[in-house]
Amino acid sequence: MKSTKVVIIATIITVILILSCAYALPIQAEAEARPEFYPKLTIVVSVTQEDGLWIIECMDKNGDIWAFYDDEESWAIGDIANLLMMTVSNNIEEDEIIEVYWEGYIENFTEWH
Repeated sequence: MKSTKVVIIATIITVILILSCAYALPIQAEAEARPEFYPKLTIVVSVTQEDGLWIIECMDKNGDIWAFYDDEESWAIGDIANLLMMTVSNNIEEDEIIEVYWEGYIENFTEWH
């Protein structure tokens, strides 16, 4: 009977110590991981030429400007560019444009409404 009480008390003390240690340790919430690649739909707001390359600047829905180069004069202001982005860090402004796809132009979408 006495040994049973000792085992129960030892078990209770062990559980209390384990729970105390678990709550005493700092809990670090893991930041939500961003996908490695993701699409970003943008509208072309500027097309300029520099040193034989065309610089196309696009604006996303948040007002952020993204730029890429093209060797053809095939882009126009108002074109819709779908950018395939690669996550570089937790700062979205450091992400890189991997590929660009022409998706149409603004007039295409206004005709649908």
